[in-house]
Amino acid sequence: MIRRLWFSLPKLIRFMLTHIANGMVLGCVFLFIMIWWDVAGLGTLLEKDSSGLATAVLFFQTAMTFGAVSMGIAVMGLGED
Repeated sequence: MIRRLWFSLPKLIRFMLTHIANGMVLGCVFLFIMIWWDVAGLGTLLEKDSSGLATAVLFFQTAMTFGAVSMGIAVMGLGED
């Protein structure tokens, strides 16, 4: 079902969604490493938030930013036919 839906999408939409997803994963991995290594005290600051909202918002914003940049780079690199 999902496979059929994926291949029914136009080629350019699949291209953009693939690059957005790759960028989002890369952003989450980057942020996880920054938290793990406690870069600039980020991990320590996030530990103090008992609700986890700060961590969720930070991951969401980082994923969106990296996804948009990745898609932008991919689209700009297409060139003209």
